[in-house]
This record gives sequence, structure tokens and C-alpha cells, in this order.
Amino acid sequence: MQIAIFGGSFDPPHIGHQAIAKKILKKLDIDLLVVVPAYLNPLKIKSFLDAKTRFSLLKKLFLKKDKIKVSKYEINQERAVYSLETIKYMIEKYKPTKVYLVVGADNYKSFHLWDKHEEIKKLVTLVVVTRNGFSYEKIEDIKQLKVNIEISSTELRNTFNLNYIPKKIRKDVQKIWHKKGKN
Repeated sequence: MQIAIFGGSFDPPHIGHQAIAKKILKKLDIDLLVVVPAYLNPLKIKSFLDAKTRFSLLKKLFLKKDKIKVSKYEINQERAVYSLETIKYMIEKYKPTKVYLVVGADNYKSFHLWDKHEEIKKLVTLVVVTRNGFSYEKIEDIKQLKVNIEISSTELRNTFNLNYIPKKIRKDVQKIWHKKGKN
């Protein structure tokens, strides 16, 4: 079994995340894509949407996708979880013959600052997702997936533009934003 781990804050999930998942399934030879929403990104103080809400939105977004599983592992820890811990958990759970770790080019630029990044590189094949405006120096042992959707969760939280929210979860996100007084 070959798996890909696609982690992040998903705060909120948007069409870029959906496009990345689709590209992973199309371009990587995997049996399972594990989407792992963070309880809290170790490099952040708080998130806009709480962890359970983000998990529920992702479950709904990827419902009925045979090769995609949304994992509650990091959320169940109720703390910031470093990537190495999640990778080791997924290896223990799925016993894969190959593990891809999917990261955005913006996050890859700070990969050298990640906790135990050298050990991570020994356990996984890194896959860097690039988009216009976010590139990285090409390194031989890293795969690249190009997804050109001009949106980031940060930008989305600032603009509250529902056009970037997948239709499956758009009404849910609109209700949440309305409760938070954001639209």
C-alpha cells in the first residue's frame, strides 16, 4: 500500500485544497490519500475555525471519495502535533510500502525549520505543491505538483469570498461566518 499524507490547517477548506487532493490522486501512484487537519499548526497561536468544525467540513467535502480518508489523529491529540509524530502514526496504522508527504511551496520554504526535518526526509518522499507566486528551488529527490488556484486560506479569511469555498460546504461555511459576524 502506498499513501500520501496531506496535512494542514484547512482554515477554512477551500477549492485549492480540493484541487490539490484531485491532483494528488491523479499524479501519484497511491492507494490512499490521508487528509490530516491540524488541531493547531505548531507555528500558529490559534485558528479561525475550531478543529472539530474544520474536521466536519473536510469530512463532508471528501465524503464518497473512495481513496480519501480524513483523519482525526491530530485533532484527537488536542494540541499542536509535529509532522514527524503524524507520519510515524500513519506508518504504524497503514504499514505502507511508500509514504508521500504533501506540502505547499510556501511551507516548504521553511521546511528546514521543521522539528526533526532530516528524519522526516528519511521516512517520506516529499511532494511540493506549487502555484503561481510560490515556487522553490528544484531539488532532485522532491516531486512537484503544480496547482494554479489563486487563493490561500489567509486571503480567504480576509475577504470572506464564498466563491472559493467548494459548493458541498459553501452553505455550512456561510452560516459559520455569519455567526462570527463576518458577512
